[in-house]
Amino acid sequence: MGKFIFQMEPSLTEFPKHIDMKFTKFLPIIIVVLICIPVVLPYFQSGYFPTHDGQWAVVRLGDMFRQLRDLQIPPRMSGALNFGYGYPLFNYTYPFPYYLGILLYVPLHSFILSIKLIFILSVFISAIGMYVCSYKLWKDRSAGVVASILYIYLPYRMVDLYVRGSIGESLSFALFPLIFYLVLRLFDNAFGRATVVLLSLLIGTLVMTHNIMAVLFFPLLITFAVARIIREKRFDVAQSLFLCFLLGAGVSFFFWFPALFEKGNILLSKIPIADRQLYFVKPLSLILPSWGYQPPTEVGGFSYQIGISQIISVLLTLIIIIYTFVKNKLLLTPAKYYALIISVCFLISLLMLFPFTDFVWKHTPLLKEINYPWTLLAPMGFLSSLLAGFLIIQGKYLKYFGFILAFLSVILTIQYAHPQSFVDHSDNYYLTNEATTTSSNELMPLWVKEQPNEHFKEKVVIKSGSAQISNISTNSKFLKFNYKSIGEVTFRINTIYYPGWNAYVNGERAKINYDNNKGVMEISSNQYRDTVSLYFNETFPRVIADTVTVLSLFVILFILLRPILLFKS
Repeated sequence: MGKFIFQMEPSLTEFPKHIDMKFTKFLPIIIVVLICIPVVLPYFQSGYFPTHDGQWAVVRLGDMFRQLRDLQIPPRMSGALNFGYGYPLFNYTYPFPYYLGILLYVPLHSFILSIKLIFILSVFISAIGMYVCSYKLWKDRSAGVVASILYIYLPYRMVDLYVRGSIGESLSFALFPLIFYLVLRLFDNAFGRATVVLLSLLIGTLVMTHNIMAVLFFPLLITFAVARIIREKRFDVAQSLFLCFLLGAGVSFFFWFPALFEKGNILLSKIPIADRQLYFVKPLSLILPSWGYQPPTEVGGFSYQIGISQIISVLLTLIIIIYTFVKNKLLLTPAKYYALIISVCFLISLLMLFPFTDFVWKHTPLLKEINYPWTLLAPMGFLSSLLAGFLIIQGKYLKYFGFILAFLSVILTIQYAHPQSFVDHSDNYYLTNEATTTSSNELMPLWVKEQPNEHFKEKVVIKSGSAQISNISTNSKFLKFNYKSIGEVTFRINTIYYPGWNAYVNGERAKINYDNNKGVMEISSNQYRDTVSLYFNETFPRVIADTVTVLSLFVILFILLRPILLFKS
């Protein structure tokens, strides 16, 4: 007979020690969660507050709700915005924050609360994610706590929360440490199923959360990973990382491929939304404390601060590494090697903030699409906070100094954690807003020569001929009406044309003409009594993109369930 081995229960005297170990393990997480509360307190006020983009996020969330309610999957074409004329909002705008917002709306029944909760969650997830990431990298819980505090109390983080109101960037702050942590886990087990699956999904999620942040963060991440792979000769990690990026690109393919493939259809392809030269920074603006709620080109513009504690963390790290180079003749411990790579990434990002790098911005694929160099402050905040964690493991005195830096970052930054003012509007206020939610109508199709500035009186009008129109039914992806005429008639549908719209007269395909100043759809018929139907469908390239996304998700599901499938077979 086999032997049964039972685990002995701890004695009564061992219980206090057991509880103490549990408490010690979770105390750092409790600390970083508590330290987030002052940052998000204004979000618990009733109503909302004006920011550059935050209130537009509520309008967009409401519009995504309408598109999903119309079974437009995936959402691409707005039917209600742009004064009811519509435009391809989510064909180009990062969609993930709004998918998440829809999930939150289901229990909350409030678009405002859903958007506010996303901002709140982004702070708490950032804090916990940075703690876990820094602890994993430096093998020290105190390093995790200090890095987390500096990451939350980052001046640019307050800019995103209370000045710009960028929901995509705020969620990106939460994704940076989680993605970095999973890359670190690959070095423990290069082909761990859970790690590969989560990393693939989060890579795709970052692309769908804020494509600019993905373009800026991924090169830094890859630089660190490749440097470590070369040092440790872990080419199995390189294979796994390549697979994760491939699957991540596949998961988000339905979004980024049509956005790039069809960019030539919109105004953004001809006119950039901003002059990059105006948004390079001056060295002193990165250091001197300042605050404002206006765009940076105006008086009272928002701050470009890196953060005093963050700057000190980088400088001390560089001093330690240089001293080590001189003393030990280029021999670096693994931790100092990691700190060196992170420091190099930070310094390269820092240089890219200044005008002399304009040539690089102009001639680098994807990078040339970015008009605001200061958006690099987000990944720079992540890197500098990680380096603060590095200082903690450099001896007792630097450990104490690291906690002083954390305290200093709270004292210097907490004063910015509030909006300029509050407004108390209901959801209906935002749902009835019909603007484009863009800064300069950059997503408007090129064939629109006369942009709408007021709502039309009738959705369907007669351009030529004579007819009676009845039974008009419309939503974001569909329009149908009946008519009676006494001869040939041309109808103008006050919806801006975009590839994907197809028209049918009495069930037969009809030609859509949009060669008019408004760029709206016109359909002609010589039938005396008929039905006109229009449908917005996926074009062939979009169908391919959707298919790639579905296949990528199936591959990820297969990786996750592979042991179960093999066992059953």
